[in-house]
Amino acid sequence: MTRRILVTGASGFIGRPLLAALEAELGPVTIHAVQSLSSPPAHTRKNVIWHRADLLDKDAPHALVAELRPNVIIHAAWTTAHGTFWTDPANQKWLSASLRLMDAALHFGCQRFVNLGSVAEYHRDGGRMIEGVAAETPVTPYGQAKLAFTKALNKPAVQRRMMTATGRVFHLYGPREKPERLIPSICRALIHKQKGSFGSDALWRDYLHVSDLARAIVALTASELTGPVNLASGEPVRLSQIFNRLEERAGLPSFLARGSRVTPVSEPIFLFADTLKMSSTKWRPTITLEDGLAMTYTWWQRELARTDPASRSAAQGLRNGLLKQAAR
Repeated sequence: MTRRILVTGASGFIGRPLLAALEAELGPVTIHAVQSLSSPPAHTRKNVIWHRADLLDKDAPHALVAELRPNVIIHAAWTTAHGTFWTDPANQKWLSASLRLMDAALHFGCQRFVNLGSVAEYHRDGGRMIEGVAAETPVTPYGQAKLAFTKALNKPAVQRRMMTATGRVFHLYGPREKPERLIPSICRALIHKQKGSFGSDALWRDYLHVSDLARAIVALTASELTGPVNLASGEPVRLSQIFNRLEERAGLPSFLARGSRVTPVSEPIFLFADTLKMSSTKWRPTITLEDGLAMTYTWWQRELARTDPASRSAAQGLRNGLLKQAAR
């Protein structure tokens, strides 16, 4: 039987590679992908049927599930505006919308519901975050709303009727990430040969390429794991290594203004995931940090050359110079 999978947030940073992974990793499947009413036109994929919906409309989740009757729901939509999502009042709206989506899934017999949660659901004490062990006392409205939905999904009364899990996402990077975030900011500063303004490079974080995350979500969905499951590399990397590798890639060693911006004292030195639970699915990251950063830097070079006049002019000048050398 062809499975019907409903994916919310499907046109976002995580959603795009997730659709590709679902097509590649699963058997016969029909994917119903949801994008917001304000999103630009969706990219087309062979097995993807697109739907526009405002999930914050109180009737939209029920209407969507009633129409599509999915076997599986992967819920990736939430407020993500960079710098403001931590305290955005919309977090409570998304919690309510998510609860309505869960209720609709239960009502129409959905078999599997996978929610994308966040490392922010943990208290930021630092160290290794272990599901069921690390303190779940989030300090931000974003983390609090995410945790509230995780707990709703994890109630025995819900799990008796539908297999549910929350994939807790740690730190990501890759193509199409919001340009204000750390790794895109580093790439853009180097491409423009600007020193930028960055916080401390002494912190250790758990970074995973978004394509590996997409495969992890598919593996989690296909598994029988329930409750919170960390989705991460499990290997902390010092931020200085990320700066160094991208500077070397750009041919600008020790160029960026590291530490020129104050890092909040609340930021733990170490923050990374225990991935023992997820490892039971046999999923493993396949993209090394070195390769992933190189691919990400190249993507930003192409993207800025396409959209930014200064970058486009610099790229054309480089091409002209190479052509002249070849002609000699």
